[in-house]
Amino acid sequence: MTQTLREATTTDGSQDQENPASHVYKKSGPRLAHRKSRNGCQRCRARRVKCDEAHPVCRDCHRHGVACLYDRSEGQRPTAQTEPQRSSAPSPSSHPSQIALAGNHEAATAAATTELCSPPRWEGGYHAYTELRLLHHFTIGTSLTLPGAHLQSIKDCWSIEVPKLAFVYKPLLYAIFAISALHLYRSKSNETALIGVRAVYLERALRDHRVCVGNIDTMIADAACFTCILLLIDAFTSLQDRPLDPYRPPMEWMQLVRGSVSVFDAALSAIQGSETARIFSIIHSAPSLTDPSFTVGTCGCGHFSYLLPSEDFGAGDGKQLRPPKLEVYRSTVAYINSIWLAIEAREHPAMICRRLMVFPLVVSQEFLQLLQEMEGRALVILAHYFALSATLTDIWWIGHTAHREVLAIEKMVNGQWVTSMSWPLTTVASHCRICTKS
Repeated sequence: MTQTLREATTTDGSQDQENPASHVYKKSGPRLAHRKSRNGCQRCRARRVKCDEAHPVCRDCHRHGVACLYDRSEGQRPTAQTEPQRSSAPSPSSHPSQIALAGNHEAATAAATTELCSPPRWEGGYHAYTELRLLHHFTIGTSLTLPGAHLQSIKDCWSIEVPKLAFVYKPLLYAIFAISALHLYRSKSNETALIGVRAVYLERALRDHRVCVGNIDTMIADAACFTCILLLIDAFTSLQDRPLDPYRPPMEWMQLVRGSVSVFDAALSAIQGSETARIFSIIHSAPSLTDPSFTVGTCGCGHFSYLLPSEDFGAGDGKQLRPPKLEVYRSTVAYINSIWLAIEAREHPAMICRRLMVFPLVVSQEFLQLLQEMEGRALVILAHYFALSATLTDIWWIGHTAHREVLAIEKMVNGQWVTSMSWPLTTVASHCRICTKS
């Protein structure tokens, strides 16, 4: 008899199996102490209990009837060969306690209805609900506000093709989440939690993108270019909130734009001759920066030629501007004049945005150095540049940047440059809805 009982309790090849019947009546709650999980699901980590890391649903989430989310890259999902997926229906050989739990599944689901049908709270990770919301908003909202999206081909590129690329290039996906969160925050400023969401994904995008661009190939070249564009727009948007007292030119943004050139050069070299690269639709639709219609006037400076030295400024000013330095200013003012002519010609605002965004690429490194040194003429020219965007305050990522920058520069200039600030001050005052100096 004893031998028979021993064989009955070891028929599955295990030693000293516990009596299954005891689990039907003895059902204890989870032990919360000293059972931590580092790579388990989000809920188990938040509750500080050990997760068995079963996919797609771990034991505890299955028992509580709640959603199970794995949001960490560490601890890879077991393959189908190493661990079978959990079945929703109990098998004949299931543990009695599992059968009992399956029988109570409806009750558990009903109890969790309130939690699942309302926006889930963050539990120390990046919830799938939030990411789904951000991706959805990007495709139907943010993508329509990006430079060039007034053209159907560009709108389709941003809303359809770019999200597809993001599924195989994480930095782009993170950049989409970041810019979408920022757009949502600007649209619904009461959702302050979006500030933190944006910061998390922006940091991830910058970190991973920095690693990936060190070895650009045909697989990621297209996506890397779009990632750059989104990061540059995010950086320009941040100008609306940067401290301006004391005033310093936005050198970080300008250097970021100039630094993107090396990424584009490497990416375009990798996809040269490709007929499927989506970035070419953006490049080919860019406005011409050498259109004769927008470069008329004395030395191309036209309406803003007063920003360059003349006999009226006196010999002293003329001596300070030797030919190389004079050319630095002349080329910068000429580009500002070309943007103004495009505005006067009623070019689409989305195209004006693209002209404004490439300003740091068009001007020389010498001009940026003059800005760094807070040279008076350079600051006044910069004020004229920002004033050109005063008509675009309705574009969320531009906003009231023009107003803030021009007023801040006004406080920094003196002497002969005070009168040269007349045009930018008048321009921002006539277009900006917040004409109170701050």
